[in-house]
Amino acid sequence: MNQNVSIRIKGIYDTGEDKSEVELFTGGRMCKKGGKIFITYEESETTGFEGCTTTLKIDDGCVTMIRKGESTAHLVLKQGIRNIGRYRFFGNMMDIGVFTDDLSSDFNEDGGTLHLRYTLDMNTSLLSENELFLDVKPIDGKGKDECHA
Repeated sequence: MNQNVSIRIKGIYDTGEDKSEVELFTGGRMCKKGGKIFITYEESETTGFEGCTTTLKIDDGCVTMIRKGESTAHLVLKQGIRNIGRYRFFGNMMDIGVFTDDLSSDFNEDGGTLHLRYTLDMNTSLLSENELFLDVKPIDGKGKDECHA
C-alpha cells in the first residue's frame, strides 16, 4: 500500500489558561512498510510549521512523530508511558516530556483513524493537555511503488 491521501487533523490544546481547537485539511501520502503505517504531509502556515514535513509512524500501540525542516521534533507516544522528545523551535533545542493517556488507531487500505490524548511537560512542569484526531482517506491515484518513510 502506497497512496495519495486526504488528511483531516483536529487538535485540542489546553494550557490551563487557554484552550484552543485547530482543524487542518491537507494532502499527503500513506504507505505500509514492514507492518508499520507511515503518513507524511507538508506543514502549513496554519500549524506554525510552514516549510516542515511531518511523518507519523504508527506501529502496534506506538506512534512516532518526526518533523523535519526549519523546526524539528522527534516524539514517541506510547500509552501509559512518559517519553522525552527533542524539539528545535526558533533555533532553540528543548527536551519535552510527553505522556500518552490514550492511543487508538485503525488503518487499512481504505485509510483509517488515529486518536491520541497526551500531555506535554518541560522539567516535569505541565505545559499542556492535548487531544489529536487524525482521519485519513485515499484519493484517486496510487503513488510510487516504493515507500520512502
